[in-house]
Amino acid sequence: MKKAFWLVFLALAACTAPQGIKTTGSLRIQSVQPDVVSGCTVQAGDWMALKGNTFGTQAEWNSGANHALFPPEPGLHAESPEITQAENPATLMFRVPQGAQSGILRLHVEGVGDAEIPVSVQALAPQMAVPGCEVPAPPQPPE
Repeated sequence: MKKAFWLVFLALAACTAPQGIKTTGSLRIQSVQPDVVSGCTVQAGDWMALKGNTFGTQAEWNSGANHALFPPEPGLHAESPEITQAENPATLMFRVPQGAQSGILRLHVEGVGDAEIPVSVQALAPQMAVPGCEVPAPPQPPE
């Protein structure tokens, strides 16, 4: 009976986690906007937002202890990483850097864990609006 409970629990956990995102340590990614995991594309200069359990502190992002690396390898750092909400769920916003290519976005949060998120980057071209693929609004400066 106990074994069946755990199998059901694991199946539910697998179904509710975003598919295609791999994490290590205690880092958990709950959502990505735009939803690159489901096939949305991004362009250089687009904002992306990640919601998760924790992204460390803004000081760690500013110092480079935490980083988001876009392909090509060894990687381009995401531009202007900013924690816009430190609570649970935490929100991290950043811009896709110039020269980014499709592949695996690698996120490192010092002392928490790492994440690998598949991204599809397209060259600058007119884009049709696709439901669920909206780019998040840029973070607002503190008042």
